[in-house]
Amino acid sequence: MFFSQALAAPAARAAFTSGARDTLMVIPSYVPFGMVCGVASVNAGLTTGASLALPALVYGGSSQAVLLQFVQGNASLWIAVLSGCVINLRMAVYSAAMASKVRHLGKTQRMLVAAFIVDNTFAFVQGRQESHPYDKHLMAYYAGCSTVCWLGWVLFCSIGVFAGNIVPPSWQLDFAVPLSFIAVATPSIRSLPMGAAALVGGMASVLLFALPLKLGLIAACLAGLSAGMLTQKWTKRPT
Repeated sequence: MFFSQALAAPAARAAFTSGARDTLMVIPSYVPFGMVCGVASVNAGLTTGASLALPALVYGGSSQAVLLQFVQGNASLWIAVLSGCVINLRMAVYSAAMASKVRHLGKTQRMLVAAFIVDNTFAFVQGRQESHPYDKHLMAYYAGCSTVCWLGWVLFCSIGVFAGNIVPPSWQLDFAVPLSFIAVATPSIRSLPMGAAALVGGMASVLLFALPLKLGLIAACLAGLSAGMLTQKWTKRPT
């Protein structure tokens, strides 16, 4: 498997450990968000087994939350699944950015890498590439990030599943969603193009929030990406 191969060399194991250690900083933000999704699974009528399997297989907090909202509203299962896929369309942008890093891997290995792409792991890999531009064990670092993020997410969602309706709605744990994204994005804003991407993407997400099927999130992601690329091109233009 990919992870075992990625850790074959001592330097790769060191990179894996570094990724796991770096990712621990965002795991506390999973506590309320994961518990909310776990409780929502129970409230949507899923069995305990299905509620425990959902975070392990879907592995995407925003898409999981949207899917559960549709299920709880008695919507068609296909509509719920499609809506969850639309929310995760931003992963296509992440995949395009990581394509050059995994091109040397086999098809099965690339699929396994893709399965663990989330906002946190992508942000940490991008930061690692900036700080270690010649790192030969970037995928080992990614494996460390993915292991900690996935286990943390499944753990706290499981706690929410067993907590069920014990957690009162007055706790308003939903605030953990934006806080998690802010905690990941802020340290990566180290240049003018990154700042432009964050500013334009944030403004677009607010202005386009009302678009159906959460398409505003995808449009905001593309707007931020375009702003960052244009700014980078402008700053590198010869004077």
